[in-house]
Amino acid sequence: MKQIITLLLFLSCGSALAEFGVSAGASFNFKADFQTAAQPQGFANDAGADAAGAGADHIYDDGYNRVDSSDNAGNLTTYWGYDNASQDHGGSITMNSAQTILDAQSSSGEQNDAQPALELYWQTDLTTNERWNIGIRAALRWQRVDLDSRAVYSSTVETISDTYAYAGIVPGASFDGSFAGPNFLLSDDPSRSITFADGASFAASRTLEADLFAFDLGPTLSFDFTEKLRLTGSIGGTVAWIDSEFNYSDERFSEGKDSKQDWLFGAYASADLSYQIGEHWGLFGGAAYTRLQDFDQQVDGRSTELQFGDSYTLRAGLFFR
Repeated sequence: MKQIITLLLFLSCGSALAEFGVSAGASFNFKADFQTAAQPQGFANDAGADAAGAGADHIYDDGYNRVDSSDNAGNLTTYWGYDNASQDHGGSITMNSAQTILDAQSSSGEQNDAQPALELYWQTDLTTNERWNIGIRAALRWQRVDLDSRAVYSSTVETISDTYAYAGIVPGASFDGSFAGPNFLLSDDPSRSITFADGASFAASRTLEADLFAFDLGPTLSFDFTEKLRLTGSIGGTVAWIDSEFNYSDERFSEGKDSKQDWLFGAYASADLSYQIGEHWGLFGGAAYTRLQDFDQQVDGRSTELQFGDSYTLRAGLFFR
């Protein structure tokens, strides 16, 4: 970076047609799409993946059915329990486990304020016509990008219900069996049903913060209205290095972040109006449009796509000739 700046300063001083400048600006209209895949949060009590789980332990939110000291002889166990009378269906006991699933969601990043930008450039004319001239321009740019999304997301509740037939008498409103028995007997081979219901809504946030360091290079076309007033347009290629941090927070569930760096390639177009005040310096102002590749980043099933296609920068600064 220091070597490039030194070279530009040398070229600026060494040519009568060379120009060196620095500007500050404000950028607008960056966009980002945030996506969230469906995220099961896990069962607090795992009923087991196999409903036909004879001879296996099953743990539920409101009960359990486990292997007893007889190794569940006859597919019956004394090592079981349940929490309340509503689980008793007059011949069977139903036990339940539930988990929350964060639904798949999408939202757009919002740019609430202008984003700061700085540029250092060098350009020179390659022709010596009275009015119209063709030249070349090189520039180093820094660009800040801050985007965020605040939204209300939704969830789904998945409930696994396993029903066990019992043998003989069921003991009252609740029961807590034992490994060794003897005790009331319950089948260890359930029938299973799975249901889904609307869950709670929750607040979610997504934030993307990035620094963009770019190098522009391209030809210029300038027109001198007067000896001091000049209009210059330029179009060319851009290569940029992005250093980004993506943060997410899903209320009550989880939060996380990810850092990523990458190279991006694209093109720029700009137009500036300059006015020479002193013998070797003056002021200028203008606008620039930069189009770069989209930038993708993800963490824990949450992803973002940063889009540069509609952004532009307004800038003003000093030049030296």
